[in-house]
Amino acid sequence: MEDPLKPKPVPLAAETVLWFEFLLDPHKITQHLQCKNPEPSAVELIMQFISMTPDTAIASTVVTPGSDLQNITGASVGANATTPAASAALSVPPMARQAEIGLQLTRKQLALKILELKVATWLRWDLDVLEKSLPVVMQLGLLRDLCTISYGRAVSIPFASDFDFRISPSGNERAARFALTIYHRTLLRLQLIKDSALKAVRPLLFQTVDQLQQFLETPTQPSIEYLEQLCLSAGSKPFHVFHYDSFVTLQCDNLSTAQNYDMMHLITPHELRAQLQFELAHYYLHTKQYLLARESAAACNNNLQSLPPGATLYFCHIRSTELEGLLQACGISAQQKTLLERFHQSLLNNYSDIVSILRLDNRAREIPLVSRRNVELDIEGAISTGLLKETRQLLLQVAALNVVRTVFEWGNIFGSVEYFEKYRDLDYMPPIVEAMQDAVPHCSQREQAALKHFIIDCILYQQQQQQQEQCRQLLLTAREMGIFSNEELLDLDEQLVQASLPVLSNSLATLSDWICHSKLTRVDVAALERQLITCTNANSVRILLVKLCGTAPGKPLWAINSSWDVPQPLKTLIMAMPVSFLQDFSYVLLGKARELATRGNYIDAVSMLSVLKSETQRQELGGSAQIMCKLITWEILHIQITQCLEEWHQKPLDLTALGGRCKQCLGALQAGDSMIPRMDILESCAIMLLNLTDFPPLLYLDKRSQLMELPLAFAATFTEMEKMKGPKKACRDAWELMLSMFLNVPKRATSTGAGSGASSSLQTFLQRVRHQSVFGLAISMLGKMHNILKDDPNHDLSCEYMQLWPTSITNPNSYSLRSVSETLQWLLSEALSHYPQTISWLKMKGDLELAIGNNESAMRCYVNALVTGTDYCTMPLQRNVADDYMIRKMIRCAANLGCHTQATVLCQFLEEIDYGIVFKNLSEKSSNFTDAMDAYYTCIWDTTLLEFIVNLHLKRGEHSRKLEAISMMGTLELNANNNEEIKRESAMVRKSRFIRALAKQYLL
Repeated sequence: MEDPLKPKPVPLAAETVLWFEFLLDPHKITQHLQCKNPEPSAVELIMQFISMTPDTAIASTVVTPGSDLQNITGASVGANATTPAASAALSVPPMARQAEIGLQLTRKQLALKILELKVATWLRWDLDVLEKSLPVVMQLGLLRDLCTISYGRAVSIPFASDFDFRISPSGNERAARFALTIYHRTLLRLQLIKDSALKAVRPLLFQTVDQLQQFLETPTQPSIEYLEQLCLSAGSKPFHVFHYDSFVTLQCDNLSTAQNYDMMHLITPHELRAQLQFELAHYYLHTKQYLLARESAAACNNNLQSLPPGATLYFCHIRSTELEGLLQACGISAQQKTLLERFHQSLLNNYSDIVSILRLDNRAREIPLVSRRNVELDIEGAISTGLLKETRQLLLQVAALNVVRTVFEWGNIFGSVEYFEKYRDLDYMPPIVEAMQDAVPHCSQREQAALKHFIIDCILYQQQQQQQEQCRQLLLTAREMGIFSNEELLDLDEQLVQASLPVLSNSLATLSDWICHSKLTRVDVAALERQLITCTNANSVRILLVKLCGTAPGKPLWAINSSWDVPQPLKTLIMAMPVSFLQDFSYVLLGKARELATRGNYIDAVSMLSVLKSETQRQELGGSAQIMCKLITWEILHIQITQCLEEWHQKPLDLTALGGRCKQCLGALQAGDSMIPRMDILESCAIMLLNLTDFPPLLYLDKRSQLMELPLAFAATFTEMEKMKGPKKACRDAWELMLSMFLNVPKRATSTGAGSGASSSLQTFLQRVRHQSVFGLAISMLGKMHNILKDDPNHDLSCEYMQLWPTSITNPNSYSLRSVSETLQWLLSEALSHYPQTISWLKMKGDLELAIGNNESAMRCYVNALVTGTDYCTMPLQRNVADDYMIRKMIRCAANLGCHTQATVLCQFLEEIDYGIVFKNLSEKSSNFTDAMDAYYTCIWDTTLLEFIVNLHLKRGEHSRKLEAISMMGTLELNANNNEEIKRESAMVRKSRFIRALAKQYLL
């Protein structure tokens, strides 16, 4: 049964004709070409005929009448090797024996060549059409076939320096002359597109590129001399071109292969000279021989003018627009130059006549406004640097003309203000008035309206600037232009009167008067409250509170801003105070200090609390003030601990003194005082001592809160690690505590928030870890949990301290592997943000990313480890940085990303190269655009690998890549006879080069 999902071939259109139908019915080619839109087109037919023409020499002389191996005009006949290819267009048949000069073609080959030449004749051998539509290789194939048929013998392209111009009996002198002319024309035309022609070739066989390059490197002087000589002898020696019926298609019932060379068009000498001179002029322009180009262009134009009007041209295909462009390029065009051309010519001639050109452009508006503005700036720069010996009057005139042009194009986009301000030291009004008067007669109604608005704006601006003389001059110009009505002029006079009235400067809308001195109490109070909310200085707070107290506020001053949050113990003490200035002052300073600390402004926050502390130390306040002073001291300590953790590597404070204050704070808890710090402060002190590796004070604390469990468990673990002198198991408290935070919580418990508390407390603790050893201990625990829960040896993680933890977990299904992976991934990123050059963490993060399936992120971590381990590729790569375990994981990442060449090069980093992996990766096709095979040849130092690559390219027919690989093998440092030191040095250089390439791809 037919598969309904299998794609079905698209049927051809009814009018589509296949190429082999023209072999079966030779008369069908004419009918097809006479169609309005033939399918395939004429150029497509030529491409098909060339690609289907096998050009293989014939070895035997056996002739069967009517068969495909019919001997043609003395040519030998033999086996036919049907090698299809577009590359056959340049393949050269072997030379015949000296005694035999013939075509050496089978009837099929000859029939296809005649058909392709017949179609090219239908196009009248228009090389422009053929050049645009045919690949360069097929153009040369068509040229070779033309020369072969015209000379009646096998001809190779390009002609050799000792080319034999003899014509066989099956050829023709007139046809050979035409073919030789096309050959030299093509040789000159391809020089103009030489670079793009070589890039456009698809090298199916390397011979194609070599022969094309050989043709393009052929000397052009013989071709120039031939074409010039042909132009001189055109009057005395007639020139013929092919007629469509000159080529006779082969018939299956007729063995004749003769062509009808008598039916060739005789063209006039003027037509011949016009086409040849046109192409010579183009070549001279390309080679910068401008005098010869001008002479050839003039001769081409004269010969075209000599042709009778309406004459049918068989050889000349010059378009009038192309001829005009050539004449303009040579500077001999009879057409009048446009304003844009005159503008560019003026730039080349040191801005000569630029003012008149811009004045005319204000009428025609042909030059882009951007170009005019650039010229204005260029003139200004040239005058200021002394490169242009002109006065500033020229710059003033250009700027005035540009201002007027701006009005017509964009409206007042640049504005006249820039002009008036820039040139206020000069007499700037006459140039702009003159420019407007010159442009007004050529303006439409819409443009006159724009000009009127522009004049009104200018008049009002001058009035505002107290420029009475310029204002009167503009108003007089407006009356003389005749574009204003009497009503508009009266209205303009009224506007001038209104503009002359004084303007009040104390408007509420102006920014400078925003804080107004009003007598309204509400406005004053609001202004003071706004200042109180924004100020960051304790003395300013004191002054503002005193002012606000004098306004008899209706609510407590500490309630002005609801964002002021005070810790509960202090809030209880403050609220117990009598209503007084100290109550408001204490609450505001505490609230603002906490707000500033949240925003990261720790210095101002500590300053405010210090002022409040000194305020509460006065004796008249009694015992409650002493308690409050102690609480404020702990709040200052909390802010300083936060500052120290945020700016850990900058070390903003004395860590020794800070550690001593943390011990004192924790001592209040241990001594059992009635007044103890908040749990947040106690936790911060414990974490600070943990980061300072001061563990003994933490061992004797009571675990009164869940927040204190983790710091105390970590401290106990480090203490036991110091006592152990061997690979013994450490204290299990930290392990069990961490493990309990990853229990799978039922959905019902999750909805009530029971499962989020443990994970949030863990993350809050880990966010404030700063010491490298504490990071390492936490990472090792999470890594061990991941290995046990994952239970996949291929994705095991390894790092320091991993051997301290148990090797199994009871009931592992009760724990969440996903939560462990996400927490470990976040913790590694956090740790690397503080210690970015820790190689073991980079490798572990790469292993974790690979286990998750993020191959590119894993590769980025591995490459970062290599770059760090080699000190940014300045030191040799050591085995402790990149061992075989890591390299194999990198190979796996590269293969998963489709970068099989990178995986191949990485195999060299192994202690012993695994050629099985190498050959497997090389046989795969890279699916990543960054993994070009030949881009990494300079990073390969294993000669066996290079030999396999050469063999692989040979099988694939990739000649240029094979040559590149061979050249790499031939370098001196890869010689097998070198000593070990040279081999190590070459391997190290190539390793560094490859690591840099990986870093450029994955890290930049």
